[in-house]
Amino acid sequence: MPLHTKKIGNDEVTAIGFGLMGLSAFYGDIESDEERFKVLDAAVEMGCTNWDSADIYGDSEELVGKW
Repeated sequence: MPLHTKKIGNDEVTAIGFGLMGLSAFYGDIESDEERFKVLDAAVEMGCTNWDSADIYGDSEELVGKW
């Protein structure tokens, strides 16, 4: 079943964003980049196109940049 989307400007993105805080901070040990890339890959495979990140979420923005 496809994820519900919303139009933001000229783009269609998933209505619910994928929160990246848990991949980079606050919830225990941080996995390797390779393991965290697998999580991001799985989210894309499920149709996610909306990423929730912030500079206070550890290295989440850098992680997405490397991914």
